[in-house]
Amino acid sequence: MPSASPDTIHPDPVDALPADFRIEGALAVRAILRELAQRHVLVTLYADERLADFAVSQVLRAADAGVDFDLSGQEPFVQALSRACRVVGVAFPGQVKTQFCLERFTVVHEPNGALLRAPLPAVLHRIQRRDAFRVALPGSAEACCVCRVPPDGEVRYRLADLSVGGASILLPPGVAAPEPGTIWPHCRIETSDGRMLPCDLSVRHVDEHPSGNGAHLVGVAFHAMPGDVRRQVQIYVLDLEKRLGRRR
Repeated sequence: MPSASPDTIHPDPVDALPADFRIEGALAVRAILRELAQRHVLVTLYADERLADFAVSQVLRAADAGVDFDLSGQEPFVQALSRACRVVGVAFPGQVKTQFCLERFTVVHEPNGALLRAPLPAVLHRIQRRDAFRVALPGSAEACCVCRVPPDGEVRYRLADLSVGGASILLPPGVAAPEPGTIWPHCRIETSDGRMLPCDLSVRHVDEHPSGNGAHLVGVAFHAMPGDVRRQVQIYVLDLEKRLGRRR
C-alpha cells in the first residue's frame, strides 16, 4: 500500500486508519454500497493500489451475493485487472471518504459493456475529515474558471483549489462578490493540458482573501452536473494530485 497524506483522495494505508473508521458485517457493508449506487456516487477503483492503474466507476448493484461496478469504456483498466491480485475502491459521498478492498473479483462482459463483479467486502472504512480532499492548484496557469457575462461575454477567474464536488475561485480586487446561494450557469473549467469541463456552479460561501487587498475566495459546488462530466472532473483531480505529489 502506498503512503498517503491524511487528506489524500487516493487510498489510505489500512494499517494507519483508526479502528473508529472500521465497519464490519455484511448488512452494514451492503447498506453503504447500496447508498453509493442509489446516489450515483463515483468510485475510483485501483488495481493493487497502483495509482497509475485506475478506473472511475459506479456501483451498479449491491446484494447479498456480491457487488457489481461499471467498467464500460475502461479498457485500459480491464487489462490492468488481468495482472492484479486485488482492487481497492475509494468514494466520496459528501466529505466522508469510503474505502474498501476486493480480494476476489471477475470481469464480466455484457452487451452494455464490461463490469467488475466481486463478493461483498468483509470490511470497509468511512473516514470523516474536516475540509479534506481538495487539491490546491499551484499557480494561475494551471486551471481557470470561465464564467458567462450576459448577454454574450465571458470572464476568467483563477481556481485556488479543486475537488470532486466543487472549487474555490479567486475574485480579484474590485470584482463584486456574489451572495451565497447564487447559481452561476454555463461556466466551464479550462486546464493547462487542454481539458474543458462544462459546469453550473452554486455559490456556497464567500471569504475575504488573507492578503487583505480586497480580493475574495468564493467557494462553489458543482450544480446538477452530468455524470460523464463528473467523471472527467474526478479523473483530472486524480491526475493533478498525482502530478503535484511527485513535486513535493
